[in-house]
Amino acid sequence: MRLCGSFVSLVRINLLWLLSRLPLFTVGASTAAMVSALTAFRADDECGAKVFFRAFRTHFRQATVLWLLMAFLGCMLALDYRIVVHLAFPVRMAVIVVICFCALALILVSGLIFPLLVRFPGTLRDTVINAVLLSIAHLPKMLLVTAMNLLPLLLLVLLPRLVLFFGFLWPLCGFSLIALYDLKVIEKIFAILESGTQEPAGQN
Repeated sequence: MRLCGSFVSLVRINLLWLLSRLPLFTVGASTAAMVSALTAFRADDECGAKVFFRAFRTHFRQATVLWLLMAFLGCMLALDYRIVVHLAFPVRMAVIVVICFCALALILVSGLIFPLLVRFPGTLRDTVINAVLLSIAHLPKMLLVTAMNLLPLLLLVLLPRLVLFFGFLWPLCGFSLIALYDLKVIEKIFAILESGTQEPAGQN
């Protein structure tokens, strides 16, 4: 019964995230809400729609600004790449390496920024700075999070026959399962912060 209840909770969180992000500008708020719901889930607390939408409202403004900022930076990198491919070979390769590095940095930070916003509420400036610094300080863990986030896409590219399986899994509980794993790794980073070994900016 407990396993069945846990599965239902993950399905509920997954569906709430999918529905609440349909207007694309709410992706940040819905992701922060999913982090809050999954944090409650891990603590065996109530993690229903009430918890989800309370967090959605609480973090809406800051999470939306952060999401739009990351989306803008991602679009700029994509635009830069489209321009760079027309350059001469030596310059093209050098710039592509820089773009790939920046894209990886953005992905690493984006994996941490919403859990950080939920756990350590602060100014947008402090949240961004902490996300960057913690991504660097805990690079192996954040690379693991990034690899897990990109694994479904990689599997679809390498094993396209799995598309039907993933097409069923993701709307049901795929995103919440990935986010739950991410949160488990990221909470190890937060445990170090809360132990006093490191101190986030703006928390003095």
